[in-house]
Amino acid sequence: MSKCWHNLFLCAKPRLSQVQALLLPKVYVTLGVSFFVMAKLHFRPYIPNQTVLFPQRIDENIAANDPVRIVNAVVDNLNLDNFKKLYKETGRSAYHPKMMLKVIIYAYMNNIYSCRKKEKLLLRDIHYFWLVGNEHPDFITINRFRNRVKEEINNVFTQLVLVLADKGFISLDVEYIDGTKIESKANKYTFVWRKTIEKNRTRLLNKIRILLEQVDEAIVQENSAKDTSVELTPSMLSGIVDELKEVLEHQPATQDKEQKKALREKKKQVRELEGYRDKLMEYDNHLEVLGERNSYSKTDPDATFMRMKEDAMKNG
Repeated sequence: MSKCWHNLFLCAKPRLSQVQALLLPKVYVTLGVSFFVMAKLHFRPYIPNQTVLFPQRIDENIAANDPVRIVNAVVDNLNLDNFKKLYKETGRSAYHPKMMLKVIIYAYMNNIYSCRKKEKLLLRDIHYFWLVGNEHPDFITINRFRNRVKEEINNVFTQLVLVLADKGFISLDVEYIDGTKIESKANKYTFVWRKTIEKNRTRLLNKIRILLEQVDEAIVQENSAKDTSVELTPSMLSGIVDELKEVLEHQPATQDKEQKKALREKKKQVRELEGYRDKLMEYDNHLEVLGERNSYSKTDPDATFMRMKEDAMKNG
């Protein structure tokens, strides 16, 4: 409450004798008295739980150029006949696929991918209120729908681009390519380099040839492993390993310590050869994924390492 101050002035004659009153000028003594009056504040009516006879439309508070209106208009023009085969005619009525698709697309536009966050927005955000028509699908329903239409989603986005082009939101006449390099959050130690793979593969082949010279000569010569012109492959090494194992299994039992030691050594060499074979297979797989590129990421094989002025590898 605000306070309003007022001043009140009272006038009174001085008490003088008749003679003194004749001699003095006609003046009065003024007494000032101040008092205040409490002013009443006025607020607009505030009744949160009041019911209304004619409810307000939800979209009245959404701007005419809001992106949510574009999503609503575009999805309404999509042909979703293929979605019908994903539903059963029996059981409880499902949420309309257009409604669910609007929620997912609009959430993706705003970098929201969590189904739990979508569920919360359906209860808080007026844009989602309008898209779902005041329905409230939970996060499990949203996730099931997303997994259900996974195979049809490519067709949906193709239609989406065509509808946007037809309505004039985008143009397909000119394609723009952005050459900006943006450093990703990928682990810098997951990259595979062609030069490193080729160098290690050559070194591994030399180790394999040296090891093969120490094992059974007959098997090695039969497989031409000592011939440097022959390219060793994992399948060739697998054949050599199998034959070596078979030969070692049919070795006669002996009590001689030197022969036992030699047999253990050969078995150790066979196990080492198996490890080399697996490593050679790994290098060949890396080269196959690389193709004509010089690098790729193990976590994202389509990614290629790009050097920047300032990056995590300190190449600047």
